[in-house]
Amino acid sequence: MDISYKNICKIAFPVLVSLLVEQLIGITDTAFLGHVGEVELGASAIAGVFYLIFFVIGSGFGVGLQVLISRLNGEKKYTKLSDIFTTGLSFMVLLAVIMIFLSKLVSPAVLHAIIKSDDIYRAAMRYLDWRIFGLVFSFIITAFRAYYVGITQTKILSMCSLLMVLVNIVCNYILVFGKFGAPALGIEGAAIGSCIAEMSAAIIYLIHYAVKEKVSSFSPFKDIRRRWNDLKRIMHLSVWTMLQSFFSLSSWLVFFVLIEHLGEKQLAISNIVRSISSIPFMFTLSLSQTASSLVGNLIGEGRSSEVMRVCRKVIALCYGFSLILMVLGAVFPQTIIRLYTEDATLIQDTILPFWVMLSAYIITVPSSVIYSAISGTGNAITAFKIEILGLIVYVVYIVLLDLYYPNIALLWTSEHVYYLAMLIPSFLYLRYGRWKQTKI
Repeated sequence: MDISYKNICKIAFPVLVSLLVEQLIGITDTAFLGHVGEVELGASAIAGVFYLIFFVIGSGFGVGLQVLISRLNGEKKYTKLSDIFTTGLSFMVLLAVIMIFLSKLVSPAVLHAIIKSDDIYRAAMRYLDWRIFGLVFSFIITAFRAYYVGITQTKILSMCSLLMVLVNIVCNYILVFGKFGAPALGIEGAAIGSCIAEMSAAIIYLIHYAVKEKVSSFSPFKDIRRRWNDLKRIMHLSVWTMLQSFFSLSSWLVFFVLIEHLGEKQLAISNIVRSISSIPFMFTLSLSQTASSLVGNLIGEGRSSEVMRVCRKVIALCYGFSLILMVLGAVFPQTIIRLYTEDATLIQDTILPFWVMLSAYIITVPSSVIYSAISGTGNAITAFKIEILGLIVYVVYIVLLDLYYPNIALLWTSEHVYYLAMLIPSFLYLRYGRWKQTKI
């Protein structure tokens, strides 16, 4: 495994394009709805985070699947790798169906209990009622990303993601505003457009894999005992990342509920900041996922001593990208925020929270890379414990701020607190912990 800067970028770039372009689905939803109204903009924030709570359960499973695939790839056990992936993909489709049913069952009661504004509640439910069906396709996409990142063959990710965002932009334009004879569906149109976009990418992944690997059928029910054993092996890693992802997004929901209680305008501001923050975060996430895959491959090859070196290289690359974005955002905040709204007051009130969010990336970069490296070692329980510690610190901090000084800019400093609480134990464990002999 080549861990030069050039090869790290070669692996990370398609992952970045994939994540960045897919994130544009949320960004375009937010941008279109920002021109519909503040209620729709705020509702999409809470409904979007609520949707993500279901999504990250599958995403957490995908992290465990990727770790196992990268280790098997490093050990050159390609037949076993293929079996593991097929089992993981089949399970994720089943999991998506379960999550959709669960959402339909609990979402109305939960959202009604936590949302103060009736207008925002009704708009959020209209969005979620359609958006939740995209889980099937997004889980398929997550499984394929885990596979291609795990084997460090990531070119296909860019193509599928570009297709997805193009379809989403076209569908949003037609369905949100009612163009070309279609009805103007508003917030529901944004949700339907996102589902159609994800479906198009999932179909391309399935066709590409079937042709490339000469697969005639996934045969999810062939050799049930072997697949059950494979699933248990994946779940041994994934159950912790699934729980970690669930608790992480639940704390994010707490953040937005606290903001919503401050008012519809404050919620709209935070949704804009959240949407913009996804761009630099995608740079960080793509390189962090690359670090996790490289760590798994290095350990599989018996090169555990090089893990810290690859982390330093990834952090340096990540800072290089993030600092450029931070400077651009700090210098031209109004230009960026204006993509979401033409309201001059809303633009002005968003600038300070936006700057606070940008400054958090000084800590976010090393924290994310080092934490992902721990996941790459296969120490899922340790990673889970570190995440829970960070989330406890995060929730306590935002609740105390909300009680004693409910200021939206100060609430965004919670990003600094969270990632610092993650960075310290992650670094200490990777530097001094006993992870080199971990068996998965």
